[in-house]
Amino acid sequence: MQATTVLSEFASKTHLDDISAEAIAATKRHILDCTGVALAATAEPAGRIVVDITREQGGGPTATVLGTDLRTSVVSAAWANGSLAHLLDYDDTGFSHPTACILPAALAMAEETGATGADLVAAVCVGLEVFERMSSSGRQHEHVLRKTGFHPTSLYGCSAAAAGAGSIVGLNPKQMGVAIGLAAANAGGLTQHFGTWGKGIHAGNAARAGVTSVLLARKDYGADPAGLEGDYGFYSAFHGDGNYTLDKMADGLGTHWSIVDPGLTVKRYPCCGGNLRALDAAEALVVEHDIHFDDVERLEVDVHPDLLDVVRFHKPEDGFRGKFSIDYVLAAMLLDRRVDLDSFSDSYCSAPRMRAALDKTVVTAHPEWPDNRESRRRTPVTITMKDGRTFTKQVDAARGSPGNPMTRDELVDKYRGCAARVLKGEGLERSIAALESLETIPTVKTLIDELGGA
Repeated sequence: MQATTVLSEFASKTHLDDISAEAIAATKRHILDCTGVALAATAEPAGRIVVDITREQGGGPTATVLGTDLRTSVVSAAWANGSLAHLLDYDDTGFSHPTACILPAALAMAEETGATGADLVAAVCVGLEVFERMSSSGRQHEHVLRKTGFHPTSLYGCSAAAAGAGSIVGLNPKQMGVAIGLAAANAGGLTQHFGTWGKGIHAGNAARAGVTSVLLARKDYGADPAGLEGDYGFYSAFHGDGNYTLDKMADGLGTHWSIVDPGLTVKRYPCCGGNLRALDAAEALVVEHDIHFDDVERLEVDVHPDLLDVVRFHKPEDGFRGKFSIDYVLAAMLLDRRVDLDSFSDSYCSAPRMRAALDKTVVTAHPEWPDNRESRRRTPVTITMKDGRTFTKQVDAARGSPGNPMTRDELVDKYRGCAARVLKGEGLERSIAALESLETIPTVKTLIDELGGA
C-alpha cells in the first residue's frame, strides 16, 4: 500500500463541497472547542511563557497567536497555538489529540493566505481524516507504542497538520506527498512528559512541522515519496514490522468521514481522557445519592493495569500532575462535585482537604482482566459510606464522547468558560457566532479579529 500517495491524493483534491454536511458540522464543533481551550491556556503561567517565547523570537507579522495582539511568522504562530491548544489537556480526544495539531497549522496558513472560513473547515476535516487513517493503521498496538514512550498525538499529528495546512495553500498531489512525508520525519513526543507542561508542546511541534513542511513543498522541495510506508519510513521506525497494517488505508476515503464515525470526544474535564469515564461515574453517584465527603469511608476505582501507564501518578504533590492521576481527579470530584481548571492548582493540591480525600481514594489494578481495548478503558467506581452502604457505577460512554455527545448548549457553555478568560461581553458572544458560522466567513482574518487578535 502506497500510503503516502493515497493520503496526499485525498488531501490535495478534497474541498468543502466534497465533505458531508454531518462531517462539516462535526468539524466546526471541534474547531469551536479547540479554540476555546487554546484561549483559556493564554491565562495560565505556562501559556504566558509560550506567548513570551514566541514574541521574543520575532518573525514577520503574518499570523496571530490566539487571544493576544501578537502577530508573528506562520511557523511560530502554528507552534504557539498548537502548544496552547494542548497545554491544559482539555482538547478533544479519541484517536489521540488531533485537532490541537491540525487547527493551529491550518489557521496560521489560512490567515497568511487570506483563505475563507470554508477553506479552513475543509482543511481541518481533511487533517482529521489523515490523522485517523494513520492512527487506525497501527491502533491494535497503540498501547505498546505508549509503553515504549511515544505519544501518538505528536506522531500522527505532524503529517495530519501538513495535510490541513497543505489543503489551505492548494498543494498538488506531488507536493502534498512531500509535505506529509517531510512532516512525518519530524514526528516525536514522549509520554515521559505526561502530567507536566512538556506535553503541551507536543501538539505545537506537530503544527510547526506541518506548516514548515508545507512551506518547503510549496516551493517544490523534494523528498522521498514513501515517507510513511517505506522500509525505513514512519511506520517501520515507530511501530516496527508486524505492528501496523496499511491495506485498509484507502477504504471509504472521501466518503466515510472519521470525524463522524468513530468521532472524537469533547472533554468535560481538563485532564487525561483515561479519567473521563470514572469521573462521570463518581459524579453520578455523589449527585444521585447526595453523597458528602465527610460521610464517605472509601472511594475505589478498578482499572486495567495498562491504564496506569497513562494515568500513572498516585497521590501527586503538584496540581498539574493531577491531570494524569485517576485518584486525584476522583478525590476532587468527591470533595466538590466538579473538576475544572481550578482543580489543578498547586494550592488546591496541597490543601489538607485534598490530601484527606486522596487518603480515602483507592486505585485497584486488575491484571486478570482481558487484554483488549475495552477492558483497558473500564473504570467502575465504588463508594463505601461510613454507615456501611456501598454504591457502584460504571460508565461505558463518557459525556462528550460519540456515544454520549454533548448538546450544543453544553459545548458552548464549555467554550464560554474557557474563552471568558480572554474575551468579555459582546466580544465573547461574537466569537461564538463567528465560529458557528465559520463556513460562511469570507476571510479567516474576520474570525481572528473576534478572538482577541485585532
